[in-house]
Amino acid sequence: MLRWNAVLLLLVCHISGLRAGEPLFVPHGADAMGMAFAVTTTPWHWNCFHNQALLTAVPSSGLSFALENRFMMPALSSKAVSAVFAMKPAPLGLVATHYGNADYYRIFTGLGSAVKITEAVALGVQVDYISEHGIGEYRDVSHVTFEAGFTCLLSPALTAGVHLFNPLAPLNSLPSSIDAGLSWKQSEGLFLTLTGSKVSNEPLSVQCGISWNVMQRLTLRTGYMSSPSAFAFGIGFRTGRLQADAGFLINGVTGVTSSVSITWLLR
Repeated sequence: MLRWNAVLLLLVCHISGLRAGEPLFVPHGADAMGMAFAVTTTPWHWNCFHNQALLTAVPSSGLSFALENRFMMPALSSKAVSAVFAMKPAPLGLVATHYGNADYYRIFTGLGSAVKITEAVALGVQVDYISEHGIGEYRDVSHVTFEAGFTCLLSPALTAGVHLFNPLAPLNSLPSSIDAGLSWKQSEGLFLTLTGSKVSNEPLSVQCGISWNVMQRLTLRTGYMSSPSAFAFGIGFRTGRLQADAGFLINGVTGVTSSVSITWLLR
């Protein structure tokens, strides 16, 4: 275990120096928003697209739809659909998102998978295709890139993880980002998380979150991110194989960003 801890530390030190602008993937999942997106090491359906290594920890396959409204402005809304297939030994994750309006919009699609290297260590990778469309003199452009994630179980209650988006920044001039985080599982129903996130030409953002499962069906969430400064709140309700979540980010300058998502577990 000490050897893998040393590998994790070296990996964080190395990739934290890479170019890390606004990520081209607008994060989705109301459950993730309710924890201020501090979900690099917390397994759940949408979190697999914040760190692909989490695919190995998803308990069941599922389909989901999410809608996000930035600052309560329809022109900045985004929609997403995703599917996770919890197959062994290599689960699959598929995601497609649409961000923007009739004048400008961006379509993002990704296909990812992950494997367990040991019982404690998992690696994941996702190939992304991004197309941007505008009107007038703006020409349509498209990009292909990839992202990768890593998780390490430091103890039965403590997990560390790293996620890197677009390490090809010197070649394709797209922004890149890196997230590194820890999560502490106090019990089956209580998670505490801490994440540091760096995006190209943007200040480091520190995010923390709490998820508390009440009476098995109801989940309460809260969190905070430092850049941009915002408090997060969320709630989730599960009945049978269906789960509905709502999340909110509240910033004193830009106002409220809201998100809802519906997830159907296949098995």
